[in-house]
Amino acid sequence: MLEQPIRPTYPGRPASHAKRRGTDSPPQPAPLSTMNLPPPPNGYQSIRLPTGSAWILPRAKRNLIAGWQKLNFQAPLRLAARRHPEAVILRGRAPVIAFPCPGLGKVVIRPCWHGGGWGRLTRDLYFGPSRALRELTRSQTLRSKKIPTPEILAVLFYPAGCFLRMDVVTSAIPESRDFVDFLSSRPTPSQRKSSFAAIRSLFSKLRQHGVRHPDLNARNILLSHAAKNPWQAWLLDVDCVHIETPGDARIDTANRNRLLRSLFKRSRLGDLGMDETRVQALWRELFPTS
Repeated sequence: MLEQPIRPTYPGRPASHAKRRGTDSPPQPAPLSTMNLPPPPNGYQSIRLPTGSAWILPRAKRNLIAGWQKLNFQAPLRLAARRHPEAVILRGRAPVIAFPCPGLGKVVIRPCWHGGGWGRLTRDLYFGPSRALRELTRSQTLRSKKIPTPEILAVLFYPAGCFLRMDVVTSAIPESRDFVDFLSSRPTPSQRKSSFAAIRSLFSKLRQHGVRHPDLNARNILLSHAAKNPWQAWLLDVDCVHIETPGDARIDTANRNRLLRSLFKRSRLGDLGMDETRVQALWRELFPTS
């Protein structure tokens, strides 16, 4: 059931003040757009917001809304979060924002953005919520299979005429960097050994459960290594994953080939600081039996 809209708070101002002066009344929530949103996946709740609507985990609702209100509750979170003094802008298809949210730790706001040639035209405009719905349901499926992927706290919908803009809000993974940044940092042999073992473990789980990721590029693998914790490889951008035959060797081959193409591309672009010959040597180190 869709809740009543959450209205912005105005500390220090009595509610009767807004009633006497219409110009000071809190703005009404934006329309949800001409299309109706379907019910959220299990475990999520639909709420109305001044900027549109959201599917949100009930346990994250209070803290996320409170953190947003302290910044600018009238602006999309992707913009409001930039006002936080500790906000960090991360690289991605579209600017990704990370900021600390009291009660939730650091959270990441990633705008949904079309890729390829189509993305240069439509950018972040979608005809409906199917993109976000896919990511939510696939994330739940992967997490149920113990495949590491960041937990989605909320999906935020912003009406834009007959289109929608969407932000996916996830928990940040502490002490992490994507595979491109890791390789470009010139890791030591010991770091490579441990992190590569974590990547092999991730690929093994993907094969075991029949998970094929058509966009398994090097930036969609996140490596974390917090103090005294083993290395962990995380899967990102999971809206496009397919669940196929468990244990199928062709799935493993497809996932590996996609990652290798990405590494060659990043090498040509200069992102890795190494040539393709060095990439091939690292690949044999990553997958000795491939």
